[in-house]
Amino acid sequence: MIVFVDLDQQLAQRYGAYASYRGEADAVLVDTYGDSPADEVDRLLDRLAGPGKTVLDLGCGAGFTLCRLAPRVEAIWGFDEEAELLAAARQRVAAMGLTNATLVLGNVAQTGDVAQLPDNSFDLVFSRRGPNVNSELMKKLKPEAYVVQELAQDSLGLKEIFGRQPFLPQTGDNPHWLVYDYSWLGLFPVSIKEYYYEEFFRDADHLASYLSREYPLSDWTMPPMPYEEQRDRAALELYVRYNRTARDIRLLSHRKVYLFRRAAMNYFPVEPEIKPLYNPVWD
Repeated sequence: MIVFVDLDQQLAQRYGAYASYRGEADAVLVDTYGDSPADEVDRLLDRLAGPGKTVLDLGCGAGFTLCRLAPRVEAIWGFDEEAELLAAARQRVAAMGLTNATLVLGNVAQTGDVAQLPDNSFDLVFSRRGPNVNSELMKKLKPEAYVVQELAQDSLGLKEIFGRQPFLPQTGDNPHWLVYDYSWLGLFPVSIKEYYYEEFFRDADHLASYLSREYPLSDWTMPPMPYEEQRDRAALELYVRYNRTARDIRLLSHRKVYLFRRAAMNYFPVEPEIKPLYNPVWD
């Protein structure tokens, strides 16, 4: 058990809230004003995960949600590419004595890794700030499956000040691009909820510690470029100047929570059998 606690402490410092831990670099206060994206994900999962269901936690991390849901479902699988986080999940599953949980190390973008999952098996797939569903994963879903997905969006104004905003970011921008992408996979939206909430940091050094992790200033199209003191201190001071409040330094955060169901798509309702000539979505 001591090894288990030590591993969790190490991962909390490295990943923090990104992997549902609380680390020293994370915000001292998160104010969602009574409506939290995490609560919405839990609400949807509690409604959809029940007796007889087989569930896939896509990007299961250290297994917090997986272990919470396991006692109420037939079977639950966890899939993650981070070996350290998956090791913590394995220890958590063992400590709770769960016998219906299966954990798989893999990258969802690799066909061979996804092949480790059983075909036509999952009633519910959820991704808590994890990877997206793709065509290979669709083979693993049952015909009437649901998908719950939480997307962590860029904090407002942060990347612009730190010079990490991608080139021409608004060109052709679609605020609900996931709905469009998933329509080509046969996933139809049931609900979309969007959240803006505030996180607060004690001082500039505390915020710098948070930004020094890999993900807060990252963009998937570019190599990781976390905060670096000599290069980014001036930007940090500018951000603090404009975002210091009576409640410490504010970071305005943004998330979306989607619920999809698997359904046949009538791209042209006048002729339901007609399919698109090509799939424009990268997979």
